[in-house]
Amino acid sequence: MALIQLEQYCPKPAARLPQIKFSPSVISTEPDYRHRTVEALRDYCRSLLNTVEANPSASSQTATRQKLDELGLRTNLWSLDRALTRAIVGYEKLSRADSSLAQQRSAEQELEFLQLLLSACIDEVSLTLDAFLPAVLRTRVFKAFESNGRFLEAEVHRAVGPALLCLIVQGSMPQNEFEMFVGLNSESSKIEVVKLKALGILAVSNAKRGWVEPALPGWLAVCLIPHLQTPSGSLRQ
Repeated sequence: MALIQLEQYCPKPAARLPQIKFSPSVISTEPDYRHRTVEALRDYCRSLLNTVEANPSASSQTATRQKLDELGLRTNLWSLDRALTRAIVGYEKLSRADSSLAQQRSAEQELEFLQLLLSACIDEVSLTLDAFLPAVLRTRVFKAFESNGRFLEAEVHRAVGPALLCLIVQGSMPQNEFEMFVGLNSESSKIEVVKLKALGILAVSNAKRGWVEPALPGWLAVCLIPHLQTPSGSLRQ
């Protein structure tokens, strides 16, 4: 949900991929997980190079995401676009540092770029996983309550922080249980619930009557997954 809200903040792939001749897709009769992962990314690069428009076509993105999702790589939970942008920037830096790269065979250039792309994809997954480690999530939620302008302007009580953290972790809970977690008297807790709904943080569940769930607007999602707001050009060491 947070990644969907943050889609507008994610960098779009650069207009041009490096002029590499990506080899045709090879249909492997063996169910090799690694082969199929690399092939899905290579096909994506081929489709982008064959796209006349500046932005990648929706069909090429959908096909690649479907292949990766079939491999259990859950592209709805990390940014493929960001990984591609980072790989392009990394390849350009490598080309400037090593002029001989341009004279290498297409197969060697392809391998170099796909290694960068795989590394960027792995890094994006790791950063997202790290963001939702309990200790990290707790720190970022509490920090948002202490320093984010929207919370401060709405005068949201700090006692709401642990309750919201619990709700994000659980996914949903009865509203009266959420109010109990806030830890204030009944009337004060209800006032805090109204504030959260006005901020777009708390939503009424459509699946369960009387339950609430986190809405995670973009500005809050940025607090939880800050790496999507940082420059995309360098891979994490």
